[in-house]
Amino acid sequence: MLRQTLTYLFLLIVTATHAATTDDFDLALQMLADFTPYMSNQYQVIDDKNTLGESMATFKGENTFGNNEQGVRHNADLSMICAFLCKYAKGKVTLPSTVTWDKLAKMARTTLTYSYSTHKANRLYPCKNNQYWGSVSNADNAWESSLWAMSVAYSAFFQWEQLSAKQREQIYNLLKAECNYELERTIPTGYQGDTKAEENGWECDVLAATIGLFPTDPLATNWFKRLREFAVNSYSHPMDADNDEVADPHFDQTTIAQLYKGPNLYDDFTLQNHNYFHTSYQNVVAQELGEAALALKLFQTDIHKQERWKTNTLMHQVGFVMDEVLNRLALADGELAMPNGNDWSLFLYDQITSFSTVSCFLRDPYALMLEQRALRQIAKRQKTTPDGSWLLRPDVGARRMGVEAHRVMMTWLMHHVLPTNDITPTTWEQFLARYSETGYYPDQDVITASSPQRFTCFSWSKGLKNYTGYFAPTSEEHNNIVVPFRTGNTGNYIGYYEVEGKKTDAIDVKHAIAYSDSNSYIVYGTLETNERTLRNRYMLFATGNNLVLYFDMTRTTRECTITKERGGLLAISTDPFTKTTRTLHPQPTTNGQWSIVNGQWVNIDNCVGVVVRNDKQANTIAFGDQQDNNSILTSKLYASYSDSPRTMGVGDKVDTRLIAYYSNITADQTKQLNQQVKPVTDLPTNWEGYQVNDTDGSLYLVLYNTTGKTDTRLNMEKITNTYHPNMTIILTVVDGEFVVLPMTGTSSNQS
Repeated sequence: MLRQTLTYLFLLIVTATHAATTDDFDLALQMLADFTPYMSNQYQVIDDKNTLGESMATFKGENTFGNNEQGVRHNADLSMICAFLCKYAKGKVTLPSTVTWDKLAKMARTTLTYSYSTHKANRLYPCKNNQYWGSVSNADNAWESSLWAMSVAYSAFFQWEQLSAKQREQIYNLLKAECNYELERTIPTGYQGDTKAEENGWECDVLAATIGLFPTDPLATNWFKRLREFAVNSYSHPMDADNDEVADPHFDQTTIAQLYKGPNLYDDFTLQNHNYFHTSYQNVVAQELGEAALALKLFQTDIHKQERWKTNTLMHQVGFVMDEVLNRLALADGELAMPNGNDWSLFLYDQITSFSTVSCFLRDPYALMLEQRALRQIAKRQKTTPDGSWLLRPDVGARRMGVEAHRVMMTWLMHHVLPTNDITPTTWEQFLARYSETGYYPDQDVITASSPQRFTCFSWSKGLKNYTGYFAPTSEEHNNIVVPFRTGNTGNYIGYYEVEGKKTDAIDVKHAIAYSDSNSYIVYGTLETNERTLRNRYMLFATGNNLVLYFDMTRTTRECTITKERGGLLAISTDPFTKTTRTLHPQPTTNGQWSIVNGQWVNIDNCVGVVVRNDKQANTIAFGDQQDNNSILTSKLYASYSDSPRTMGVGDKVDTRLIAYYSNITADQTKQLNQQVKPVTDLPTNWEGYQVNDTDGSLYLVLYNTTGKTDTRLNMEKITNTYHPNMTIILTVVDGEFVVLPMTGTSSNQS
């Protein structure tokens, strides 16, 4: 999948319905206006004045008046939003009745004053505990302060004409101190578990903003050179070490290789943060580089009427990361798939400004299409709140609100400065035609594929160990019905067992890709779970059309009592943003917190169909257990569910389960597909199997031997001539090893 070339190949497609216009993004401007009641409610006037006699205020947050991220960041962001609206939105939006333009201007001015007054470079007013925020040298610095300083710089720019010479001096002192610290410090690299890509990206922001505001400063040349180093070492890739391309021929002859310090990306262009492949961190670097490029251009042209400083390095590898990673994880509603889940608020669509960067600076019609879709979803989620805030139950309160407002603002501003009126966004069908093929990221052990029906992925996370995946129906309405979810080292598909006296965990013994072709794949593996009490051998088959087929066979490794079975897990959103209640077919019964379907199939909202076969005489499907999953209320569907204790001996078979998942199908279609699942007959001793249909009529056979005895042979020629399958998947155990053999319509004898 990966094309290891040195140049990002940009393909312009112009066959969609209409070119993008600035009007397409006026929605963002009104969304920010609708957000003002939240900001107004957080606004807190300070009785004291700074040592210059200026009035101040701050926005309340997790650590109001603190000098850390929880105290400074949201204040800088919300101050910036107020100032932005005053500069650009008057006459274009309608403010809520509780907020006036005068109040917005006052909030912008007084909170900016608080920001520069409490910085270490000015010390005009202390944060609580008599402390100050920011970085002024290698000996006195704070992690992430340059990111907060960037928002202060943008807030100051939006209010530049209203600032006095003395106030501009305070802004200069703050930004100069932050930038001079950047000249002293080491540029960090390292990609395993905790990439420095994002951190280097935000260092670019403060340098670019400072150069943009003060382009003739005696230190501007030094800041500019440092900016280029941080930029190249944001999405830095091992191949940069040999890249002799001159970065900025208009400035000097420095090459990419000379600016390169070390990799922050893996060979396959992915990155890790928080110790796993985290798509929010994968994309945010592009946002930061775009915001730096925007500040450099906008501040110079608006205040100084010329671009004295410009650099190509701010787009270094952005196009390649978009092409090789982000686009292959993009979903139909503009969301990015999260193969390992996420550890902050879900469904933020926080990649929107990364899309904006690529659509505006790289003139990319694919990114423009995704950006428009993501913006619609952000607007939809904002309407679930009474005060214009961006989401219910935010994980980090005002800080999350400030970050999301920040992104929406930057999206609008990028299109204001670099309009995309001349670019026609692609259609989803065009996008899918280019990016649907199966992709494997070896450095993360993640596999993905898309079809016109759905996206699917599976991960054996190399960082924070987890073995899970999910699918997303191709539909802007239903795309987020299934939620990325992990629990006890597993999650969607595999689920878990609870064993008396044992932890619910999982250890990877072995896994592999058995088959990969076009936009389909088969993966399999062996897990030892519940403190190595159970051995789960599993297989997942994603066809090129609709069907996702999961199979597992589980045996004990020691005597135990299994107290609960929670197999075939799907996490389903039941949230005001998506849908608070889900309709199950057949009609379920209620048992406490659970909706119970006693049978072999279920359909959710005439969208997701699930068909089950296992060893039980009567199967139970359960839906319920709603919980807050990173700001999204999520319920769980267990296709194979039991609360009946089972005492097992060593080597006993626990379950054999075959579960078929379908997207974009009705209850009637699910019922019909269930009727088409039939046992394969005339198999040798110890062999069993089923035939399973896809929605396009394709037929698949799954043949399995759970005993480990291989003294009987399958007559594949007879099986093929009888059933005419598109593919036969053979699963067995040979000398203790789990073996999966896919056979695509061929005839042969196979043990």
